[in-house]
Amino acid sequence: MKTKPRIKNGNKLNIISRTLFSSAAVISTLSVLSANAQQSEVEEQTAEIAAAQKDNKSGVGAMMETIQVTARKREENLQDAPLSVTAFSGDGLEARGIENISEVGAITPNLNYQNNPGTGGSSSVASVYIRGVGQRDFLGTIDNGVGFYIDGVYIARTVGATVDLLDVDRIEVLRGPQGTLFGRNNVGGAMALYSKKPTEDFEAYVDGTIGTDSLAKLKVSINGGITDGLYGNFSVLKGTQDGYVKRPTGGDLGDDDKLAFRGGLLWEASDDLEVNLTLDYSTEDENGPAFELTDSGALVEGAFAGFYNNVTNADTCAYPSGITSTNPLCYNNQFVKEGENLGTAQRFSKTDAWGANLRIDWDINDSLQLKSITAYRDLDAEFAKDSDGSPLTVVHFYDLFSSSQFSQELQLFGTTADEKFKWIAGLYYFDEKGNNNNILEFAIATFDSDNDFTTTSAALYAQGTYSFTEKLELTVGLRYTDEEKTFDPVQVVVSSNIGIPGGTQILPLGLNKQDAQETTPMVNLAYKANNEWMIYSTYSEGFRSGGYVQRIFPPLETVPSFGPEFVEAYELGFKYDSNNRPFTVNGAGFFMEYTDIQVRTEVPGFVGLFESNVGNAEISGFELESKLSFADYWFIEAAVGYTDAKYTSINVEPPLVATITTDNKFDHVPEWSGSLSLARDFDFEDGSLITARVSGNYQTEYFNNPENTPGIVTPELTLWDLTAAWTSPDDIYKVDVGIKNATDERYITSGYQANVGITEVVRERGRQWYVSFRYNFY
Repeated sequence: MKTKPRIKNGNKLNIISRTLFSSAAVISTLSVLSANAQQSEVEEQTAEIAAAQKDNKSGVGAMMETIQVTARKREENLQDAPLSVTAFSGDGLEARGIENISEVGAITPNLNYQNNPGTGGSSSVASVYIRGVGQRDFLGTIDNGVGFYIDGVYIARTVGATVDLLDVDRIEVLRGPQGTLFGRNNVGGAMALYSKKPTEDFEAYVDGTIGTDSLAKLKVSINGGITDGLYGNFSVLKGTQDGYVKRPTGGDLGDDDKLAFRGGLLWEASDDLEVNLTLDYSTEDENGPAFELTDSGALVEGAFAGFYNNVTNADTCAYPSGITSTNPLCYNNQFVKEGENLGTAQRFSKTDAWGANLRIDWDINDSLQLKSITAYRDLDAEFAKDSDGSPLTVVHFYDLFSSSQFSQELQLFGTTADEKFKWIAGLYYFDEKGNNNNILEFAIATFDSDNDFTTTSAALYAQGTYSFTEKLELTVGLRYTDEEKTFDPVQVVVSSNIGIPGGTQILPLGLNKQDAQETTPMVNLAYKANNEWMIYSTYSEGFRSGGYVQRIFPPLETVPSFGPEFVEAYELGFKYDSNNRPFTVNGAGFFMEYTDIQVRTEVPGFVGLFESNVGNAEISGFELESKLSFADYWFIEAAVGYTDAKYTSINVEPPLVATITTDNKFDHVPEWSGSLSLARDFDFEDGSLITARVSGNYQTEYFNNPENTPGIVTPELTLWDLTAAWTSPDDIYKVDVGIKNATDERYITSGYQANVGITEVVRERGRQWYVSFRYNFY
């Protein structure tokens, strides 16, 4: 077992930060108890002022506003939804200076959303974890642990999922298994992004941003009526930024170069029928993630560095001199250089994605509604990575990845005449076809791996809510899912340095297929004590499909596979929404039993890792969130999350060998996370407005792989952001200025180490400034 690393910056500042963020939410909660003692203030801040601030769309009002969510497929106030969900409106995100979906993780407790390229060289692979459950690889043979949805459509692949926010209506983060109402495989939770719908009123804007490292971004949007009953919304975004990890051969790493388009049409065919058509397209063409080599593995037994030096270049680099030699023909840590990558092989990241979504809403009568969601998405990506970070050929990766998906969902909503019983029944169908072609150049051999994969999923679900009284309601849901996966690999040895003939099959030819049929229930009981307080409890189940192992060598006689994993979750929560002032507090505690976990294992002598169902775990914790607007122009929000994730058993049978034990920590899961921000509106006599905001985000350290490799740990840290926005009296002009990561923390955000010994990390860019100018048309 590897020794847990000591984090150099785990100093008094971080201890103070942890106490600060944990206490802030508690203090907000305790302020409820003091409300009666501050009667004069309550009288000044009447319910009318509270409502006005919650509905304001700029400054403090945008952050405090009331949000309508559809976490239960019905539109309802966030504070009336008896489940753990965090939601932000598009206006609220803009007021907080958030422009990329990954930044939502910093202000949402127990959510870790990061760009995690891992083995591949893609610049836009998302790694999302909620309450300890997620996914670390982009392969088509492995499914996500957290569902990602755009306008109600499940997005199967994480490549291209670190999207900039363009005309977003709201984002909802649902915690815990979503096994009843949402698409598939949501064992950890779901992230749902909803676009702004077209409206009749004309409005448009032009928004330009400049900033650090030649940041340049332009957004243009137009909305309004086309003809009677037909409205349109069209937006485009272009963004570029220079890389920050130097590469002597050119093309600095960590750059951005993206173009995105979104168009929507809304047709009000009648008073009872509404049709929405949405089209989106995005493309990225970049140099690749900002990987830096931190360890060549020259001292690691069995690593590629030793093989390269001793076998392929034995005349000059054989052990032991090859470990420390400065001869450029020897592979060792002479190529480690912070802020630079000395690789010379091709390194790039290209992604093209588009989708179409047709939504039809039909009010059959006053108590019955039908919704249809038909969607198609297409993804094409190509990326390459010189993983050894040197001019030598030790480890090079190339991927050509494509995926197309079709989904159809029908939802029928009903309400009884007395409105005591509300229900939804649905049918869901999903079909994905994809291909992943890898060319792997290793010191020992070169491989060509061409893999076709498919997934077909069909589900039937129903959920109903019965109100026994005005205060007490029970919700019961059930979903039956039938899934089929296929994997058709064509993997051959192109050439080798270990005596294996070219053309040798690595995995046997032929179609591999596996099926899964699962039933997942949910039960929720909610009690509204009064107009301010609600408490609830939930039991839910979820599962994630099995899959296949894709990257393995030497050849095998059978294709390695793994089965589904399962989660049973228990949750107890509360929600408070003050009648007298803009003040909310939401909290939830949870316990999850996580069984048959898909854990990486290995077989001695093999390159690559085997995914296997060998783990069981227990995960417990809580979230607490609070927002308060006071004195008409001040706003404070705080959140804290705690996750205690423990493996309870690791059961491995030969020839597999466990790469972890029950002492290992979950990867990508900080034990504590928190955020705290303070904002103030400054109103001027001419009617203009300035909103200033300071925010801090805190997290404890976490590991970036299940093996808990010390060299790729994201440390305990606190990040501070500063923003200020000026809005003209007529709301025509707006100027935003901001500094992100104000203390210039250059920490490890992600890392990769396979069993070939080489270690790479991606570090945060550091302090960034930006200035944004907007002109609105009305």
